[in-house]
Amino acid sequence: MKRDRNIILIVLACLLWQASASGVEPESSYTPPQGAAPMEEKSVDTGQLRATPGTRGDELGAEIIRHEEYDEYQSIELSVPIEPDQVDRVEVMTPSGEMIPQSREAQIVHDYETNNVGIKIHVPKTENLEFRLKLIDHISDERPHIRQQ
Repeated sequence: MKRDRNIILIVLACLLWQASASGVEPESSYTPPQGAAPMEEKSVDTGQLRATPGTRGDELGAEIIRHEEYDEYQSIELSVPIEPDQVDRVEVMTPSGEMIPQSREAQIVHDYETNNVGIKIHVPKTENLEFRLKLIDHISDERPHIRQQ
C-alpha cells in the first residue's frame, strides 16, 4: 500500500516536471473587472512654465494664476484652456522631461462654463522653478471618471 502511494507520487511529480519543462502554461480566462483602470491614454503638454503668476505656457496657453511657498513645498495654481473631459491625471516634469515628485496628487477642477480646467499642484520648494505639465486623458469610457466639478 505504501509502495503504491510512493509510485503515484513519483508519477505525479514526473508529469508536473515534464509539463513545466515543456513550457506549457495554463491559458488565462481573466478579464479585468468593470471599473478597472484603462490601458489606453493620450496626453497633452502645456509647454514650459515658470512658477510666477501671469506666466503663460508656450504651447497650450496655460497660465499661472497663483503661487504660494510653504516650508517644504510650493503650491501652484494654473488655468488651462482645454476641454474639461480631456484631463484625468496630471504629471509635473522638468523642461528636459524628468518627473518632478508631487507632495500630493494634483487637484483638477473642471469649469464647464468656460471650457477651462483649473489645476493645483504641490511640488518641492525650488527657486525659479521651471516645469511642464503632462495632462493625461484616459481614452476608455468603460470606467466612471473621477473628476472634480
